[in-house]
Amino acid sequence: MEITKNQLNDINTTVTKIGPKGEVANSKLIDHSENFEKRIIKITDGVYQVMGVGLANTTLIEGKNGMIIIDTGDGIEEAQEHLEEFRKITDKPVSAIIYTHWHYTLGTRAYVPEGQEDSIEIWSHELVDSNISTNNVDLKLTHLKKAYTQFGLFLPSKGPDAFPNLALGSYYIDFEKGRTRGYVKPNRTVSKASKTVIDGINVEFIPTITDTNDGLIIWLPDKGVAINNVLWGVFPNIGALRGDTRDPKNWINSIKELRKIKPTHILGVHGVPISGSKESEKAIEEYHDGMQFVYDQTVRGINLGLSPEELVEFVKLPEHLENSPILQPYYGEVANFVRGTYAFLIGWYGTDTATIHPVSKKTEAEKIIKGFGGLDKVVEDAQKAYGDHEFAWAAQLITYVLKLDPNHQLSRQIKARALRKLAETTPSAITRNFYLTHVLELEGKISPNVRFVKSDTLSTLTPEAFMNFLRVKLDPVKSEKVNQVMQVLFTDSSDEIGLQVRKGLAEVVSFNTNSITPDFTIKTTSKDLAQLLTSEITLENALTIGNITIIKGAKEEVTNFLGMFDEIVVN
Repeated sequence: MEITKNQLNDINTTVTKIGPKGEVANSKLIDHSENFEKRIIKITDGVYQVMGVGLANTTLIEGKNGMIIIDTGDGIEEAQEHLEEFRKITDKPVSAIIYTHWHYTLGTRAYVPEGQEDSIEIWSHELVDSNISTNNVDLKLTHLKKAYTQFGLFLPSKGPDAFPNLALGSYYIDFEKGRTRGYVKPNRTVSKASKTVIDGINVEFIPTITDTNDGLIIWLPDKGVAINNVLWGVFPNIGALRGDTRDPKNWINSIKELRKIKPTHILGVHGVPISGSKESEKAIEEYHDGMQFVYDQTVRGINLGLSPEELVEFVKLPEHLENSPILQPYYGEVANFVRGTYAFLIGWYGTDTATIHPVSKKTEAEKIIKGFGGLDKVVEDAQKAYGDHEFAWAAQLITYVLKLDPNHQLSRQIKARALRKLAETTPSAITRNFYLTHVLELEGKISPNVRFVKSDTLSTLTPEAFMNFLRVKLDPVKSEKVNQVMQVLFTDSSDEIGLQVRKGLAEVVSFNTNSITPDFTIKTTSKDLAQLLTSEITLENALTIGNITIIKGAKEEVTNFLGMFDEIVVN
């Protein structure tokens, strides 16, 4: 989509500018893209880092006999790009893989061929594999949609709504190249601070908790290098819009662990490498102080009796931290840190008892609109607010109309225009992507109900996780009189698991620990079950071609049972 002359005249050029893809965004966020030029950087002898490929950096340590690779990106295609860069340095084989945490583990197959899993050391925190196989399974549908929103996957690749960067990296998935999952399970794990030698290199592992509970600082004492997921180079994401709950105290304590080792070189999973003892010390201090300040002042405000809304106005970074290069709000924002911390420490209730049992949002909208003088008056005032550049209020006010009439076209247009203006000025890539995704939904360009979970997303789930993914899809009306147990036998792992539906409730059951007799039993593979659960195949087709086999019970029983769950297509 091209920018029209009228749009160009309407752009606030004091804050925004047009980027190389035609994107209209905060000028600082666009300038931040310069950090993500694809390149390989020599940190010190035998240590290199690739930037500009995907969302995260990948690090090479030259060992005595081979390459030690730290993190493998978001897919095999990314890892292959990393490997091309590493081959400019050395032609040694891969001797070891290390995961800093579970997020960037999907490219490992580019380095570890099938059947060679035991010949290459693969190191991680002991929780990585369980996080890969069970993480957020109950909320997989919502978390994946919000993750796609956060990383701008619904936005166009060019034009005003394209994203400049994702603050931590240049992009999440390159759709032209595709993404093939290539996770390989670790064969060496640690749970506490430990030391080892990997391919002749002295390595220390220091557990951390930041945006995950399975992080490791990889400390190379002989080189003064710390590879970590602690310092991101931008303001951290506490109170994530996609829904993750994070304790800032854990992150702050992880920064203290990084400070203890006094690194000369800091290689973040995200952000530009920092070299020099003084430079590293300053960066650690500012990152620590920024997080500690916001946390402490949030707690102070809570103890003063402030509500979450009041706290957002109350907590402001001091000038020296606000201007720190590594605390710029290109990813997380102070306001969301405050809200997230309040929710983590206190819960949903603020300080106003009127919010304990409020009227419904529909009733609220009806009374607000009546108080304003009717629907037309609300629309008129929202348009005036937009004209006065009160974009946040315009979006908030017009939402009352949309609560009563979601398809009111003029109101949808007003809200979309207001949100687009907010998107153009925010320095946060995350906030911008959420604004613009909502804009595209309001404009009817994308569907808010599109299905996001594909079978390959579920490919690493455990049998129990498969059943928990299914469990929360149960329709209580369809199942209110049902009491049945389904048994699933997995032919690719020799595992078995059960799901009992009991008067509107589903419960995962194990036949090893419970004296429960299944009413019917099906046999399948993890891949085939994943395709059924993600609506990529109907039950009828799966039974016809043999992807699913009924070995106990009748076809009608299985069909009726699975028909009680959302998004399972039986015919």
